[in-house]
Amino acid sequence: MSSLPIDSVLSEIKSSLSAAPQVILQAPPGAGKSTFLPFMMLKNKWFTGKIIMLEPRRLATKNIAYYIASLFSEKVGERVGYRMRGESHVSKNTQLEIVTEGVLSKMIQQDAELSGVDLLIFDEFHERNLQGDLALALALDLQAGLRDDLKILIMSATLDNSHLQKKLPNALCVSSQGRGYPITMYHYGFNTSANLMVSLIGLIKRAYKEQKGDILVFVAGIKEIKQCTTQLNVFFENAVEIPLIAPLYGALSLQVQQQAMQIAKNGQRKIVIATNIAETSLTIAGITVVVDSGQERSAIYQAKSGVTKLQTQMISQASATQRAGRAGRVQAGYCYRLWSAEVLLPAQKTLPIQRSDLTSLLLEILYWGVSDAEQLPFIDQPNRSNLAQARTLLTTFGALDASNQLTAYGRAMIDMGTEPRYAHLLLQAKRLHEAHYCEGILELGCLLVAQLESNEPSVDDISEAILQPSYLVKQRQKALFKRLKLRATHTPASLHACGLLLAFAFPDRIALARDNAGCYLLSNGIGAQLSAHSSLINQKMLVVADLGLLGSARNSRIFSACSINLCDLENNISAYFSQKNEIYWQLSNKRLIAEKCTYIGKLLIHKKALRDLSAQQKSDALLCGIKKAGLSALTWSAQNEQLLCRLQYAHAQYAKYGSHNAFVDFSKETLLNTLDEWLGPYLSALSKPDQLARLDLQGALLARLNWATLAQFKTDFPTHMRVVTGSNISIEYRETQNPLLSVRMQELFGQKDSPCIFSGRITLQLALLSPARRALQLTQDLASFWAGAYVDVKKEMRGRYPKHYWPDDPQLAIPTKRTKKNMNGK
Repeated sequence: MSSLPIDSVLSEIKSSLSAAPQVILQAPPGAGKSTFLPFMMLKNKWFTGKIIMLEPRRLATKNIAYYIASLFSEKVGERVGYRMRGESHVSKNTQLEIVTEGVLSKMIQQDAELSGVDLLIFDEFHERNLQGDLALALALDLQAGLRDDLKILIMSATLDNSHLQKKLPNALCVSSQGRGYPITMYHYGFNTSANLMVSLIGLIKRAYKEQKGDILVFVAGIKEIKQCTTQLNVFFENAVEIPLIAPLYGALSLQVQQQAMQIAKNGQRKIVIATNIAETSLTIAGITVVVDSGQERSAIYQAKSGVTKLQTQMISQASATQRAGRAGRVQAGYCYRLWSAEVLLPAQKTLPIQRSDLTSLLLEILYWGVSDAEQLPFIDQPNRSNLAQARTLLTTFGALDASNQLTAYGRAMIDMGTEPRYAHLLLQAKRLHEAHYCEGILELGCLLVAQLESNEPSVDDISEAILQPSYLVKQRQKALFKRLKLRATHTPASLHACGLLLAFAFPDRIALARDNAGCYLLSNGIGAQLSAHSSLINQKMLVVADLGLLGSARNSRIFSACSINLCDLENNISAYFSQKNEIYWQLSNKRLIAEKCTYIGKLLIHKKALRDLSAQQKSDALLCGIKKAGLSALTWSAQNEQLLCRLQYAHAQYAKYGSHNAFVDFSKETLLNTLDEWLGPYLSALSKPDQLARLDLQGALLARLNWATLAQFKTDFPTHMRVVTGSNISIEYRETQNPLLSVRMQELFGQKDSPCIFSGRITLQLALLSPARRALQLTQDLASFWAGAYVDVKKEMRGRYPKHYWPDDPQLAIPTKRTKKNMNGK
């Protein structure tokens, strides 16, 4: 192996691992950190114990293991081996194990001291995946508690690890230079009037024509890889020089993957089409040109619906840099980007621990012996909302008890080595098998889980997919039987049991048909629909195994499902059912609705009329009806509305001046929320909605105040004010403005100051009325009105109402309710 950039910092890495519990290595792609560094550690015997290196991708795991083993001229499984789910090549002599996500956390869970292991390496940590974050948190917790001699090396291709350093203050940092060459960048804005794939194919053709090296194309997912491969093969079919069109993704065979990563034979040019799997981990020989679609596909978990949505989105700046860097590994290269230079990409993508379904993570955390994620040293804490959703699902399964502690059943789910939903399905299939439910039920359960775990395309009716399972599905079925410590003795049970088994795994996706054909309502509350040509379109009830969101959380597409019989659910999963008596008045048509309703989650299964209701039940129903309709369902006379306004105004003023803390809130929101407390006792004598009209609403409102508070309220905020003439005039209370006193102008003659309430704190607004009781002036400053605007009012009113008293100086005049004649006569 020729010298690599990492070679210059080997001694620094070694000394740092001796001096610190954790070391952070920053090394760009191509520096040799994934291959040359572990090779040198083994060759020079840095450690006496075993080294375990976590690789985030299965494809990179095998390739790195084979490559390092070849440097020792050995086969994989001797000094260098690998482990991933369903596949392992290690031996008693293996010193370096390269493992995939999930395997390392399982190793730590099974051996809390990691006996015989000296070093854990987290490669490509910048890619950040859920299981990698969990494994690091467990390793750090293990290191702090039981293994202070354990070393942890975190390797990242990014240049900024400040966040990681803050979380690991005792870690030492080592930086290595990459072996990069200059890269010429070209930006081409995506033509929105054309299909993105059309624009991408055009850009690949341009790059192929303008440059001479091999090309690496980045697309969002496998679907795009297949589309691109097909279209390029058609385009180059009759070309003089036909390049090798090589797809690259994890589900391909090792032989096909190697074809993409090796130099093509006989000088043939190569176009590799890959997802973000090729950003850093893999060595792809000969690449000098990158064509980047700028797209990636991420799994986004929707906590509200319990559905994970595969969302195609623009990549981050960090990913764009990594992709471009692939063009400069061996010589000066070129990067063609399918977006304009003005487009601002996000600096980093949202971490999986913030956007993923956390059910498996929570189960692992609880199995480790802690009750909350915050008790573990995660670099970034998991999303709290998604954790809460995960806790709810695990409780439904029986994996958690009332104290949120892991049950024996929850531990059994962990031991199944599969996702919690599938583990629950398998354990319930085992229970039915032991109860002699039907022959082959356990075989069917294992076959179902094997099919669900496979990456094979979703089939409309999943029961049809398992009629002819693939070789890989059959192998996985056998592995699951081995995990259950059983041997298959029967052929799988009849397919009618598929729905029941799926219901164990997906209690939140039991679906009931709506009126429109193919449309369903799920037990988690969201709506979903089948394709127009689905074979399940006439089924009344389904269990949905594969569900995709179509734009919003309330509009989903059913990709894979199975029919289910309601009787099977009632007989075998009674715990999923809940019953509730629903008694309420429909105030619009004055009908009493009284039903016993049966639900699965939010899904109404059936209802039955209730008979012989008590007076209390009717009263409660009336209260429920008012809650649904709002306070407008009550009879609000003008007097009642004025009282409510007066109480609301008083509460605001008491709060403003801090003079009466015992005065309760009378806002409509509070009244509605406390309806049971203040209105309930007054409804006990009523049994019909039309009796609401005789309800003592005024008494109910005032009863919320104790005697002393009520007395003070009446003093501070009176209903009337007596003026000098003896008239007792009502005060109109308003929500925001000062209370209004409407009084004939003549009755206030001789009064200099505006009247007040609340011990002089609040000045009433005056509506000064004409003899015909029409408003002439609004004022809160009576003295200013007398001295100013009154002069003009007097001139106009003397002519219109000559029989009434209009003095020149109102402040010295005698107030009166009479005309001038009656005044003189008196």
